[in-house]
Amino acid sequence: MASTPKKQAENSSTDRQRDPLARGFEILTHMVETGERSYGVRELGTQMGVSPSTAHRLLADLEKLGMVRRTQEGGYQLGLEFLRLSWKLVTRFPLREMANDLLQEMTDRSGESSFLGIYNDQRHEMMFAVTVDSPHPLRYMIPLQKWLPLHSGASGLSILAFLPEEKRKEILHGNLTKVTENTIIDPEVLSQRIETIRNQGYAVSLGERVTGAIALAAPVFGPGREVVGTSGLMIPESRFDTGVEAELSELVKHSAAVLSERMGGTLGTS
Repeated sequence: MASTPKKQAENSSTDRQRDPLARGFEILTHMVETGERSYGVRELGTQMGVSPSTAHRLLADLEKLGMVRRTQEGGYQLGLEFLRLSWKLVTRFPLREMANDLLQEMTDRSGESSFLGIYNDQRHEMMFAVTVDSPHPLRYMIPLQKWLPLHSGASGLSILAFLPEEKRKEILHGNLTKVTENTIIDPEVLSQRIETIRNQGYAVSLGERVTGAIALAAPVFGPGREVVGTSGLMIPESRFDTGVEAELSELVKHSAAVLSERMGGTLGTS
């Protein structure tokens, strides 16, 4: 059904009321996370919830800044200035340089794959940013740069357990979905488990994010005692010995503590 003039005017008014800076960032975020070669104006407008004319104005402003550029086919893609700034940020905040020696030490001492995950407070999700693979032929490849839920697996739970209580409740009573058959989605069971994680300072899981994989993870804190990520180990179930869990958990907690210091934070449970 075609929009009425009144409806069009309301849409136009709503578009004008929205912060163009925020909308511009939303466009760039969408381009980065979806990874398509180019995007049409109407497609981006629909994605951002704005009219095509508003999307075109936003893209024109971003194009002037070099954040996006127009393709020969008339679409838009990320611009060279955006890519330049991205590379500069990576060199100024080198996660790999910050974490690699600690992860390598964990892998050398345990013989298992180690990881650093980072938390996004806006998305309420995490991603693996740096990994060191186990030398064993049988090992799990940890996926990098992919947003993952917090309620599944030790890595996510170690973050979730140390978020502010109000935010924890919001996540626990949100849309919890099963990643594997072992993923727990009952809020009450997860709440009890979170108390255990907070008390012992680390999380352990079996096949909750990856079938057949055991993970141990501890939270990494940044300035203001806010949890910013997680550090831990992923182990094939067939190679895991419960008798060494205590030793491995101390290794994981030590790595997280040192990473917390490097990120300007301290360990805390408040």
